[in-house]
Amino acid sequence: ARRSVITMAHSMQLTKRMLQKLKSEAAKGNFKACEDTLVEMKIHLTNFPALPPRFEASPTAQDELLIARECLEQAVLISAQAQDENAFERNFMQLNTYYIDTNEMIPPSEQEEHIRGLNLLRLLMQNRIAEFHTELETLAPHVQNNSPYIKYVIQLEQSHMEGAYNKIVNASKECPSPMYVPFAENLIETVRDEIGACSEEAYESLTIEEAQKIMRFNTKQEMLDYAAQNEWQVEGNRIVFNTDSTSDNVELNSIELIKN
Repeated sequence: ARRSVITMAHSMQLTKRMLQKLKSEAAKGNFKACEDTLVEMKIHLTNFPALPPRFEASPTAQDELLIARECLEQAVLISAQAQDENAFERNFMQLNTYYIDTNEMIPPSEQEEHIRGLNLLRLLMQNRIAEFHTELETLAPHVQNNSPYIKYVIQLEQSHMEGAYNKIVNASKECPSPMYVPFAENLIETVRDEIGACSEEAYESLTIEEAQKIMRFNTKQEMLDYAAQNEWQVEGNRIVFNTDSTSDNVELNSIELIKN
Protein backbone atom coordinates (compact mmCIF):
# COMPACT_ATOMS: atom_id res chain seq x y z
CA ALA A 1 0.00 0.00 0.00
CA ARG A 2 2.87 2.34 0.88
CA ARG A 3 4.46 1.72 -2.53
CA SER A 4 1.11 2.44 -4.17
CA VAL A 5 0.88 5.81 -2.36
CA ILE A 6 4.45 6.69 -3.39
CA THR A 7 3.72 5.75 -7.01
CA MET A 8 0.53 7.83 -6.94
CA ALA A 9 2.46 10.79 -5.45
CA HIS A 10 4.91 10.51 -8.35
CA SER A 11 2.01 10.44 -10.83
CA MET A 12 0.56 13.54 -9.18
CA GLN A 13 3.83 15.43 -9.56
CA LEU A 14 4.10 14.37 -13.19
CA THR A 15 0.54 15.53 -13.89
CA LYS A 16 1.18 18.87 -12.18
CA ARG A 17 4.24 19.41 -14.38
CA MET A 18 2.15 18.64 -17.47
CA LEU A 19 -0.48 21.10 -16.28
CA GLN A 20 2.10 23.86 -15.86
CA LYS A 21 3.47 23.10 -19.32
CA LEU A 22 -0.07 23.29 -20.71
CA LYS A 23 -0.69 26.70 -19.10
CA SER A 24 2.63 27.99 -20.43
CA GLU A 25 1.86 26.84 -23.98
CA ALA A 26 -1.65 28.32 -23.80
CA ALA A 27 -0.24 31.70 -22.69
CA LYS A 28 1.94 31.70 -25.82
CA GLY A 29 -1.01 30.75 -28.04
CA ASN A 30 0.74 27.54 -29.07
CA PHE A 31 -2.43 25.50 -29.49
CA LYS A 32 -0.85 22.61 -31.42
CA ALA A 33 1.53 21.96 -28.53
CA CYS A 34 -1.42 22.30 -26.13
CA GLU A 35 -3.32 19.63 -28.05
CA ASP A 36 -0.39 17.21 -27.81
CA THR A 37 0.05 17.86 -24.07
CA LEU A 38 -3.69 17.46 -23.46
CA VAL A 39 -3.75 14.04 -25.13
CA GLU A 40 -0.77 12.92 -23.06
CA MET A 41 -2.33 14.30 -19.88
CA LYS A 42 -5.73 12.69 -20.43
CA ILE A 43 -4.09 9.30 -21.03
CA HIS A 44 -2.11 9.79 -17.83
CA LEU A 45 -5.29 10.62 -15.86
CA THR A 46 -6.74 7.18 -16.68
CA ASN A 47 -4.28 5.79 -14.09
CA PHE A 48 -6.06 7.66 -11.27
CA PRO A 49 -8.57 5.23 -9.68
CA ALA A 50 -10.69 7.85 -7.89
CA LEU A 51 -11.83 9.61 -11.06
CA PRO A 52 -15.26 9.19 -12.64
CA PRO A 53 -16.75 6.89 -13.69
CA ARG A 54 -14.75 4.48 -11.45
CA PHE A 55 -14.81 6.52 -8.21
CA GLU A 56 -12.67 3.87 -6.50
CA ALA A 57 -11.46 4.37 -2.93
CA SER A 58 -7.99 5.86 -2.87
CA PRO A 59 -5.86 7.52 -0.17
CA THR A 60 -5.23 10.36 -2.60
CA ALA A 61 -8.80 10.55 -3.94
CA GLN A 62 -9.33 14.26 -3.24
CA ASP A 63 -6.02 15.24 -4.83
CA GLU A 64 -6.77 13.08 -7.87
CA LEU A 65 -10.17 14.69 -8.37
CA LEU A 66 -8.85 18.23 -7.87
CA ILE A 67 -6.01 17.94 -10.37
CA ALA A 68 -8.14 16.12 -12.95
CA ARG A 69 -10.81 18.83 -12.71
CA GLU A 70 -8.19 21.55 -13.16
CA CYS A 71 -6.74 19.76 -16.19
CA LEU A 72 -10.16 19.60 -17.83
CA GLU A 73 -10.85 23.24 -16.97
CA GLN A 74 -7.66 24.19 -18.78
CA ALA A 75 -8.73 22.02 -21.74
CA VAL A 76 -12.04 23.93 -21.97
CA LEU A 77 -10.37 27.33 -21.73
CA ILE A 78 -7.76 26.43 -24.34
CA SER A 79 -10.41 25.24 -26.81
CA ALA A 80 -12.25 28.55 -26.24
CA GLN A 81 -9.05 30.49 -26.96
CA ALA A 82 -8.47 28.39 -30.09
CA GLN A 83 -12.15 28.90 -31.09
CA ASP A 84 -12.50 25.15 -31.51
CA GLU A 85 -16.18 24.69 -30.73
CA ASN A 86 -16.16 20.89 -31.13
CA ALA A 87 -13.24 20.46 -28.75
CA PHE A 88 -14.90 22.87 -26.33
CA GLU A 89 -18.07 20.78 -26.29
CA ARG A 90 -16.17 17.50 -25.76
CA ASN A 91 -14.02 18.93 -22.98
CA PHE A 92 -16.93 20.63 -21.24
CA MET A 93 -18.96 17.40 -21.21
CA GLN A 94 -16.06 15.64 -19.48
CA LEU A 95 -15.57 18.51 -17.04
CA ASN A 96 -19.27 18.87 -16.23
CA THR A 97 -19.20 15.39 -14.68
CA TYR A 98 -16.89 16.83 -12.01
CA TYR A 99 -19.11 19.86 -11.42
CA ILE A 100 -22.20 17.66 -11.00
CA ASP A 101 -20.96 14.37 -9.48
CA THR A 102 -18.01 15.38 -7.28
CA ASN A 103 -19.36 18.52 -5.62
CA GLU A 104 -19.66 16.71 -2.28
CA MET A 105 -16.17 15.18 -2.53
CA ILE A 106 -14.03 18.23 -3.28
CA PRO A 107 -14.33 21.99 -2.69
CA PRO A 108 -16.01 24.03 -5.45
CA SER A 109 -13.82 25.39 -8.21
CA GLU A 110 -13.21 29.13 -8.48
CA GLN A 111 -13.41 28.66 -12.27
CA GLU A 112 -16.81 26.95 -12.36
CA GLU A 113 -19.05 29.99 -12.89
CA HIS A 114 -16.61 31.43 -15.41
CA ILE A 115 -16.57 28.21 -17.44
CA ARG A 116 -20.28 27.46 -17.18
CA GLY A 117 -21.04 30.99 -18.34
CA LEU A 118 -18.68 30.43 -21.27
CA ASN A 119 -20.54 27.25 -22.17
CA LEU A 120 -23.88 29.11 -22.05
CA LEU A 121 -22.43 31.76 -24.38
CA ARG A 122 -21.32 29.02 -26.79
CA LEU A 123 -24.82 27.52 -26.86
CA LEU A 124 -26.31 30.97 -27.47
CA MET A 125 -23.82 31.68 -30.27
CA GLN A 126 -24.75 28.34 -31.88
CA ASN A 127 -28.45 29.23 -31.52
CA ARG A 128 -29.04 26.10 -29.39
CA ILE A 129 -31.63 27.88 -27.27
CA ALA A 130 -33.38 24.81 -25.81
CA GLU A 131 -30.02 23.43 -24.56
CA PHE A 132 -29.13 26.90 -23.28
CA HIS A 133 -32.20 26.92 -21.04
CA THR A 134 -31.70 23.32 -19.94
CA GLU A 135 -28.14 24.13 -18.88
CA LEU A 136 -29.24 27.37 -17.20
CA GLU A 137 -31.77 25.48 -15.07
CA THR A 138 -28.95 23.41 -13.54
CA LEU A 139 -27.59 26.58 -11.91
CA ALA A 140 -28.90 27.69 -8.53
CA PRO A 141 -31.03 30.89 -8.58
CA HIS A 142 -28.47 32.78 -6.46
CA VAL A 143 -25.78 31.95 -9.05
CA GLN A 144 -28.01 33.15 -11.91
CA ASN A 145 -28.74 36.38 -10.06
CA ASN A 146 -25.30 37.17 -8.67
CA SER A 147 -22.58 35.70 -10.87
CA PRO A 148 -21.29 38.36 -13.30
CA TYR A 149 -20.52 35.61 -15.83
CA ILE A 150 -23.99 34.07 -15.78
CA LYS A 151 -25.83 37.39 -15.59
CA TYR A 152 -23.94 38.64 -18.63
CA VAL A 153 -25.02 35.69 -20.78
CA ILE A 154 -28.63 35.80 -19.52
CA GLN A 155 -28.85 39.47 -20.53
CA LEU A 156 -27.39 38.66 -23.95
CA GLU A 157 -29.97 35.93 -24.50
CA GLN A 158 -32.79 38.29 -23.50
CA SER A 159 -31.52 40.93 -25.94
CA HIS A 160 -31.32 38.32 -28.69
CA MET A 161 -34.87 37.13 -28.06
CA GLU A 162 -36.09 40.76 -28.13
CA GLY A 163 -34.16 41.49 -31.32
CA ALA A 164 -32.31 44.24 -29.45
CA TYR A 165 -29.24 43.92 -31.64
CA ASN A 166 -27.59 47.16 -30.55
CA LYS A 167 -27.50 45.87 -26.98
CA ILE A 168 -25.71 42.72 -28.14
CA VAL A 169 -23.12 44.71 -30.07
CA ASN A 170 -22.54 47.00 -27.09
CA ALA A 171 -22.38 44.06 -24.67
CA SER A 172 -19.52 42.52 -26.64
CA LYS A 173 -17.38 45.42 -25.41
CA GLU A 174 -18.27 44.62 -21.79
CA CYS A 175 -17.36 40.93 -21.58
CA PRO A 176 -16.72 39.78 -17.98
CA SER A 177 -13.62 37.90 -19.14
CA PRO A 178 -11.27 38.08 -22.15
CA MET A 179 -12.13 34.41 -22.74
CA TYR A 180 -15.69 35.47 -23.64
CA VAL A 181 -14.62 37.84 -26.43
CA PRO A 182 -14.27 35.32 -29.34
CA PHE A 183 -17.69 33.75 -28.72
CA ALA A 184 -19.31 37.17 -28.18
CA GLU A 185 -17.82 38.42 -31.46
CA ASN A 186 -19.14 35.34 -33.27
CA LEU A 187 -22.58 36.10 -31.86
CA ILE A 188 -22.28 39.62 -33.31
CA GLU A 189 -21.58 38.12 -36.74
CA THR A 190 -24.77 36.08 -36.46
CA VAL A 191 -26.70 39.17 -35.39
CA ARG A 192 -25.14 41.29 -38.16
CA ASP A 193 -26.30 38.77 -40.76
CA GLU A 194 -29.83 39.04 -39.35
CA ILE A 195 -29.65 42.86 -39.58
CA GLY A 196 -28.40 42.58 -43.18
CA ALA A 197 -31.31 40.30 -44.09
CA CYS A 198 -33.78 42.72 -42.48
CA SER A 199 -32.17 45.66 -44.32
CA GLU A 200 -32.63 43.89 -47.65
CA GLU A 201 -36.31 43.45 -46.85
CA ALA A 202 -36.86 46.96 -45.50
CA TYR A 203 -34.87 49.14 -47.93
CA GLU A 204 -33.91 49.28 -51.58
CA SER A 205 -30.75 51.16 -50.64
CA LEU A 206 -29.00 52.99 -47.79
CA THR A 207 -26.16 55.47 -47.67
CA ILE A 208 -22.87 53.86 -46.69
CA GLU A 209 -22.93 55.92 -43.48
CA GLU A 210 -26.45 54.73 -42.59
CA ALA A 211 -25.59 51.10 -43.28
CA GLN A 212 -22.36 51.38 -41.29
CA LYS A 213 -24.29 52.79 -38.33
CA ILE A 214 -27.10 50.21 -38.48
CA MET A 215 -24.70 47.27 -38.80
CA ARG A 216 -22.31 48.72 -36.24
CA PHE A 217 -19.09 48.61 -38.24
CA ASN A 218 -16.23 50.71 -36.93
CA THR A 219 -14.96 51.80 -40.33
CA LYS A 220 -16.31 52.53 -43.80
CA GLN A 221 -13.97 49.92 -45.28
CA GLU A 222 -15.40 47.19 -43.01
CA MET A 223 -18.86 48.13 -44.26
CA LEU A 224 -17.74 48.01 -47.91
CA ASP A 225 -16.08 44.63 -47.41
CA TYR A 226 -19.28 43.27 -45.86
CA ALA A 227 -21.33 44.68 -48.76
CA ALA A 228 -19.04 42.93 -51.25
CA GLN A 229 -19.33 39.69 -49.29
CA ASN A 230 -23.14 39.92 -49.62
CA GLU A 231 -22.92 40.95 -53.30
CA TRP A 232 -24.56 44.30 -52.62
CA GLN A 233 -23.82 47.00 -55.19
CA VAL A 234 -22.13 50.28 -54.24
CA GLU A 235 -23.33 53.22 -56.34
CA GLY A 236 -21.76 56.50 -55.32
CA ASN A 237 -22.28 56.83 -51.58
CA ARG A 238 -25.15 54.33 -51.46
CA ILE A 239 -25.34 50.60 -50.94
CA VAL A 240 -27.99 49.09 -53.20
CA PHE A 241 -29.44 45.81 -51.95
CA ASN A 242 -30.24 42.88 -54.20
CA THR A 243 -33.49 43.89 -55.91
CA ASP A 244 -34.79 40.33 -56.16
CA SER A 245 -34.85 40.07 -52.37
CA THR A 246 -36.42 43.48 -51.74
CA SER A 247 -40.07 43.28 -50.84
CA ASP A 248 -42.67 45.96 -51.62
CA ASN A 249 -44.44 45.05 -48.41
CA VAL A 250 -42.05 46.03 -45.67
CA GLU A 251 -42.72 44.14 -42.50
CA LEU A 252 -42.86 46.38 -39.46
CA ASN A 253 -40.82 43.96 -37.36
CA SER A 254 -37.92 44.17 -39.83
CA ILE A 255 -37.65 47.91 -39.27
CA GLU A 256 -38.08 47.53 -35.52
CA LEU A 257 -35.31 44.94 -35.36
CA ILE A 258 -32.94 47.30 -37.15
CA LYS A 259 -33.79 50.21 -34.88
CA ASN A 260 -33.39 48.28 -31.61
